[in-house]
Amino acid sequence: MRYCPKCDIVIRGEKRCCPLCQGKITGVPDTRDISGIPETEAFPVLERRISSVTFMKLLTFLFLALEICFTLTDWMLKDNTLWPRLVMLGIFVGWLDVIAAMYLRGNIIKLLTVETYVAIIINCYVDHMTRLHGWSYAWVAPTLFLGLLGATLIIANATGLRYNEYVSYLALDAAVSLLQLIPIKYEINPVPLPALIVIGCYLILMSALLVFRFRDLKTALERRFSV
Repeated sequence: MRYCPKCDIVIRGEKRCCPLCQGKITGVPDTRDISGIPETEAFPVLERRISSVTFMKLLTFLFLALEICFTLTDWMLKDNTLWPRLVMLGIFVGWLDVIAAMYLRGNIIKLLTVETYVAIIINCYVDHMTRLHGWSYAWVAPTLFLGLLGATLIIANATGLRYNEYVSYLALDAAVSLLQLIPIKYEINPVPLPALIVIGCYLILMSALLVFRFRDLKTALERRFSV
């Protein structure tokens, strides 16, 4: 048997140097029949895994390549159709969703909040691209805000979160929902009733929090915004 005095290991087979330190080995080569003995590699081949950074680089490269292709397609069509721009927008939204899911996967409420805001912005942009019929302000935004409110409360109760751990998200959602008053003021929203109902729900909820959970709200805001 061959032996490496530096690593203090016995080496099987006709090795000329130590597989660990590449140093000189001593002893006589092992010429026994070892066909029935399973051979163990000195350096096992590890399974290659793509790191999150590499995955993001690949995803970003794919996103940029697709955006370039559809930008050239849109330029060649000379504004005869909107579908290349809508596809580009969909690709961009998908890229943002993957990034948000990777970096916010430990906080479901935060991920849901970001996804909802992105969805509202995208729908308003599509509404603007299609000559601003107002459907995003009248129906999509109120529905998403109301769904976000219900989902936040359900997730918080299902996961056993304390009030001060999620009340800041409710306060932020209530503040952002007030932006629905802008399309109503400038008469862009053709059906303002759903938006007003959602705003009223958020204001009633915030009133209840201020009256019954003011200390939790204050603690959450101080921790969140370092007031």
